[in-house]
Amino acid sequence: MNHTEKWTETLADTRASLLETLAGLTPEQWEQVVYGEGDGWTISTIIGHLIDSERGMSIHVHKIRKGEETLPPGFDLTRWNAGVKERVGNPSPAELLAGLEATRARTLKGLNGLAEDDWERTGQHPSRGVITVEQYYETIAGHELIHLGHIKKALN
Repeated sequence: MNHTEKWTETLADTRASLLETLAGLTPEQWEQVVYGEGDGWTISTIIGHLIDSERGMSIHVHKIRKGEETLPPGFDLTRWNAGVKERVGNPSPAELLAGLEATRARTLKGLNGLAEDDWERTGQHPSRGVITVEQYYETIAGHELIHLGHIKKALN
């Protein structure tokens, strides 16, 4: 199995697990707070965050392939994550599911366009430091699974 096949399959598996959990949620459950108190991150916020971060990591991969820096000077991940609610807004569950689908389609398009020598190119990830393109896809999949675990825990 080559890199493209491996990460296409892995990303399909993580997404299937996430969608299975989201499929039966009531409107009230989408707004259940998972992190923090009161105005904390809800399941909707987390899904918006996953869309936002996957989009960002896909842009990083594109920049790495072009030989560009992945992060602007002074980038602050904590501040970026704190602004997720303003960036994402208040989309409906249907809009979030569509956003997951559209973002993943763009991610897979980029993944499928990689040459064999692209997989070892590196860029600066905001929390993992300098990582390879392959590690970006590992991070997308792992990030989705980490937040899926948080969602499942909140629902139980």
